[in-house]
Amino acid sequence: MATDDASDSDRIGRTVKGFASTAARLVADLFIATCWVLLLTLLFLENGWPEWAFYALLIVGIGVYVAITAAWRADDPSA
Repeated sequence: MATDDASDSDRIGRTVKGFASTAARLVADLFIATCWVLLLTLLFLENGWPEWAFYALLIVGIGVYVAITAAWRADDPSA
C-alpha cells in the first residue's frame, strides 16, 4: 500500500511540474512574440516601410523562433 502512495505522489509531482513548465513556456513565448510584434510595428511606423515587408518579417521572425525553440524542447529529457 505504501508503494502505491509513493507512486501516486511521484505522478502528481510530475504532473504539477509539467504543468508549471508548460505554463512558463507559454508565458515566455507570448512575451517574446509580443515584443517582436511591437518592435516591428514601431520600426515600420517610424520609417514608413512597405506593409508587405512587415508581414514577411513577422512571419519569418516567428518561424525562426519556433524552429529554434522546438529543438530545445526535443532535447528536454523531462518532456
